[in-house]
Amino acid sequence: MGGSAQQSLAMLEQRYRESAVEAPAPASQQMVWVGTAVGIAGVPLLVGEGELEEVIETPAVTVIPGTKPWVLGVGSHMGGLLPIIDGDVFFRKRSYGGRKRDFCMVIRRPGFYFGLTLSAVERDMKFPVEARTMDHPVDADFADFTLGGFRDGDRFLAVLDIDKLVADSDLGNASATVLDANEEKEDE
Repeated sequence: MGGSAQQSLAMLEQRYRESAVEAPAPASQQMVWVGTAVGIAGVPLLVGEGELEEVIETPAVTVIPGTKPWVLGVGSHMGGLLPIIDGDVFFRKRSYGGRKRDFCMVIRRPGFYFGLTLSAVERDMKFPVEARTMDHPVDADFADFTLGGFRDGDRFLAVLDIDKLVADSDLGNASATVLDANEEKEDE
């Protein structure tokens, strides 16, 4: 009985080999960079997926006296207050004279939660990772805050490095007035 069971198993195996279809070769997985194309101060940029919390309509803001010129104020967002930074003034050091900046991107990092006004919101984009160029010239006002970029047709989209942005000491201190050491001691 053992022999016939083994013979039956061998025949099943033989039939399977004859009728089996070869498994397809796995397609090569191409690594893809995914992000959102935006404009800040008229400069087209990319922000990596997960780097920004969301893009919202720029809320009405209440001005905060004593802050740097690039701080528009605070606006209401999701039941709380959101500081809104004017992207044109922060990067270009001058205000945009055209239409109001309708949208801003919300950025949340440990210790930082703010909106940054946008001059354009385009769309989500994907590029092959190997297409990233690290040595292409970037607008001088943005060079310290970018990390390479991608070619999109006839334009170059630099990748805005949010970590470099939030590490900027100017962004971290929005106060327009700076007390010197003597003033601080008098206040104590």
